[in-house]
Amino acid sequence: MPIKRPLAAAAFMLLAASCSGSPGGLIALHDQISLLRLPEGGRLPQAVTDEQGIVHVVYFEGAPRAGDLRYVKRTPGASSWSEPQHVNSQRGTVVGMGPIDGGQIALGREGRMHVVWFKLNRTEFLYTRTNDAGTGFEPQFALAGGEGVEAGPSVAADPSGNVYIFWHTGEPPDADRSVVMVASHDEGRTFLAPEPAGPAAEGACDCCGLRALVGASGPSKGELYVSYRSAGDNIRRSQRLLISDDGGRTFGHRELDPWEINACPISTTSIASGSDGITVAWETEGQVFFQKIDAADPPSSPAGDTLARRKNPALGVNDRHETLLVWGDGPGWQSGGTLHWQLFGSRKTADDRGTGPEIPEGSLAAVVTEPDGRFLVIY
Repeated sequence: MPIKRPLAAAAFMLLAASCSGSPGGLIALHDQISLLRLPEGGRLPQAVTDEQGIVHVVYFEGAPRAGDLRYVKRTPGASSWSEPQHVNSQRGTVVGMGPIDGGQIALGREGRMHVVWFKLNRTEFLYTRTNDAGTGFEPQFALAGGEGVEAGPSVAADPSGNVYIFWHTGEPPDADRSVVMVASHDEGRTFLAPEPAGPAAEGACDCCGLRALVGASGPSKGELYVSYRSAGDNIRRSQRLLISDDGGRTFGHRELDPWEINACPISTTSIASGSDGITVAWETEGQVFFQKIDAADPPSSPAGDTLARRKNPALGVNDRHETLLVWGDGPGWQSGGTLHWQLFGSRKTADDRGTGPEIPEGSLAAVVTEPDGRFLVIY
């Protein structure tokens, strides 16, 4: 199952023409997969789908060390985005140098959106949410400052009004860093004081992203998950998963994939929730993997020769037990790379993998599952 199989020449030229310059409309990669570019200048998309099938996206634009977050949405059947709205109320307070930066989002009670990010020059973790009318975003505020911060925070929310925000912080070495959580039980109006969430002995890799999610259905419904890269003894850079079934009061933890390396690989991770439970994706040694946490199956990865580093995996799962894995294939941590995708669990075999356009420098792709089970890839 090689991932380097190119599209037919004519099809790829059409795809490249449609995706270059100003963003165009929806492009079909497969009968179940569509591709849609962000508004011009947009990078680092994060996306969710609500109960009405509306796709909500927050993305970064502007100067890498002092940019802004913008919000767009796509209603079912539409081929383009809504008019972009500003998210951060104080301009130039968002870091967007590479895939571990930008904003993270979650939908909570009655579809309220929660957004988190961080800024430099007096490092702070920042938060906002949509206003009561759903017409825009409330003024941003700082949850806390941080030491040795190199990667942005992540947020998870549930229908009961709980909001959980995670980051890792601490001065070097990485073995002494830790994952921290702040929680709100009133939809983000107020937050409790920060508390450690991960096992202290495992540390936290300072330049690697983390992702949080509350299970929406299946055996993981209502449970809180955080995927992150540890740094025990500064060499145990395993991908690890924190799990809480009591609203973040206590966490269990498990190792997903060991990796011993005396350096930070600057990697990202993603989580999706479906009827099979939680699925997590990550990178180890230049290969991307995913695993359904509640299944007995071992991690899966795309086959074929690894001609460049495979990184920044994003995934979606649907009720047909299919998983779409998307990643970038290219050198260096800031290189977006060539977009690749593979559909796992499909009855088909011949056309369930392929390539797409170049992901913009310093960016990555996002995936959402639409109500009919189709997938939308955003870059």
